Order: sequence, then structure tokens, then C-alpha cells
Amino acid sequence: MSRPPLSAMVVLIAAIGILVVIAIAAAIPPNDAGNPSSRSAGKLGTLALYTWFSRLGFDVNRIAGTFDLGSSDLVFCYEPTAPLTAGDVNATMAFLSSGGDLVLVISPGTIANAAPLLGRLGIDPAVEAAAGVATVAQPFDSTGRVRAVPVSAGLTFTDTPALVPMLVERGRTVVGMERVRTGGRVYVLGDAQPLSNDGLRHDDSEFLALSLLQRARGGRIGFDEYHHGESNAVGGAAAIFDGPVGLAALLLGVVVLLAIAINGRRLGKPARAVDLAAVPSATAYVTAMGQLFSRSRHRGPIAARYADELKRRIGGATGVDWHLDDAPFCAAVAIGGEDRAPAIAALLARARVLAAGRPEEAELLQLARDVDACERDWMSVPVG
Repeated sequence: MSRPPLSAMVVLIAAIGILVVIAIAAAIPPNDAGNPSSRSAGKLGTLALYTWFSRLGFDVNRIAGTFDLGSSDLVFCYEPTAPLTAGDVNATMAFLSSGGDLVLVISPGTIANAAPLLGRLGIDPAVEAAAGVATVAQPFDSTGRVRAVPVSAGLTFTDTPALVPMLVERGRTVVGMERVRTGGRVYVLGDAQPLSNDGLRHDDSEFLALSLLQRARGGRIGFDEYHHGESNAVGGAAAIFDGPVGLAALLLGVVVLLAIAINGRRLGKPARAVDLAAVPSATAYVTAMGQLFSRSRHRGPIAARYADELKRRIGGATGVDWHLDDAPFCAAVAIGGEDRAPAIAALLARARVLAAGRPEEAELLQLARDVDACERDWMSVPVG
């Protein structure tokens, strides 16, 4: 059986390459400026916010495939392009009742999609506002860095007893906060500009974004991509080939492998036989590394991490800046007659002593239990 000439295979590969280029060009969106997704680098997207929070050390995730909020403490529902169904609203209310926080960003173009949730919360969007600069209605940022936030032509909200104005523009509320019974909070923004890729860099918009994290019960942040059309997201290895770009790449790889096989060519020189028994297995390597770390007993940073986590949780509940040193932090917590401040100071001091040495596993385990008990004690008392 004769082999096809090499020139024919080159022509075939070149043709497939042209198809790949066409597929990639067709898959690139012509204009990404109006895409509100956290995957979008356009002006309206929130990729900058997603990336920034991730680099700050938060556990940031995207909610796609199914509308599951269980892995998040704070959820950003930013400009939903798909309507929220009754099931979505029920899931959101259950999330809020369990203590989670929600940042809901809407504009005149997306208000209809969020209407079922707004009605359930009792939040009534009022007339549209012109572009301007929103100012602080009342203090809500413990650092006092939020003073002026530029806004575009968006929505305002009717004043109700439950809705606390945070930012106003010409006397009308453009950013407000509502507490859901004894559960979490809803922050509602009538304009997408402050948290967008383009708006985040202007004036105090970045500090507004940070202030929304202050009272969250934890550091797990979810960005709602489910209501940006990712309701049937493909997971795992199949996600690589979801779309024309992945399929074109797969097709090109198959053609190249077929060309090599048909021409009977070998890639590189033949390898010489070696004694495979002399090569250590992956299991042996991992076991050896585990024994090495176990003998080193450098566990001090674990105790330091427990101390920082304790300060972060208590700081979130009290509004005290957890970046302060231990002594000023405990002194700030004690203001107002808080009688639990000495216990916190003692627990932090014990953690710092362990962090400076080589603690035993039993000592770290007891420290972890004491820190958890202290956090549970603070989290069980609602803080306004």
C-alpha cells in the first residue's frame, strides 16, 4: 500500500490551519464593552474587581452552572442579564436568612430581571438620576475613606424604614443597605459604574468596594455568572472543548497526529532501555517530603494565621481595623465597656508565643479550639 505524498499532507494541514484561524476570529466578540461579566475586561465588566479580591487573599469563585450560593459568604449579583426566577429568589432569601450578604447592582436596563427579588425585599426603585457624584448620606465606612463616588445615569430608591441610605446624589438614594431580619445584609446599587472595570479607579469607588466586605461573615466571595447566561456551564476537562475555539484546536491536533501516523515518522531519536526500577515512584517522593516537613516542626506560622483570622472575624463584627497591632486592636475593642477584650488579648498573646517557637501538635489543636470558641461567641451576638 503506497503512502500519500508528503506535499498532500502539508496542504491538508494548511487548510485545517486556515479553518482554525477562521473559527478563532468568529469566536472573538466584536465588542466587549457592554458585557457585565466578571470574565469581561470591557468597561462594564467586573474582571478587575474579581482579580483584585483574589489578589487580596479572598476565596473568590464564580457561580455558574447552577445557582448554588452555599460556597459563598458574600455574593455580587451585578447587572443580571437573565431574569431571576421564583426558585432563584427563594435561594437568595435562604442565603440571606442564614447570614450571607448580597450586593445587588442594577440599572434601568436590568431592573426588570431583578424585579422579583426587589419585590420580595420591599425595595422600590424610583426615578432615574442623571450622572453626577454621590456623597455619603451617613457614616458607614469605619475607615472614613468613602467620601465621593462618581455615578452615571442610573436608578434611585424610594426611602423606606428598612432601607438605610449610604450614598445619595442630589438628595436621592443611589446606594442603600437593608438588613434581612436577623440574617445578612443586602447592599443595593442603582448604578453599575462604581464597581465596573472603568469606574473602580475613579475617586473613592475602590474604598466603596472594600467597605462592602467589612461586615461579611467570611472571606468567600461569589460572583453571579448564572444570571449572565452561564446556566449550563460545562465543567472539568470538557470545558476546554466547549465552543468553536476548543473544537478547532482539537481538530487540528487530530489532523497533525494522523499526518504523523500516515507518514510513519517517529518524533525524535529512539530512547535507550533504562532500569525503570531505579526511578523512585511518586508515592515514595511524596512520603519522603511529608517526613521531611514532619521532622522540621516549623509550625509557628500556623499559630500566627489563627491569630490573624481571629482579629479579622472580630474586626468584621465590631468595625475595628484588624490590621492594627494586637494591643491597639484589643484596646479599640474594649471601648464601650466590652468585657471580652481581655480574653481576646490573652488568646492573641498565646498565639504569638506559639508562632515564635516550635509548638507541638497538641498545642496548636488546643489553640484552634479556643479560637473557634471565641469566634462562635462573637458571631452569636448580632452587631449593627
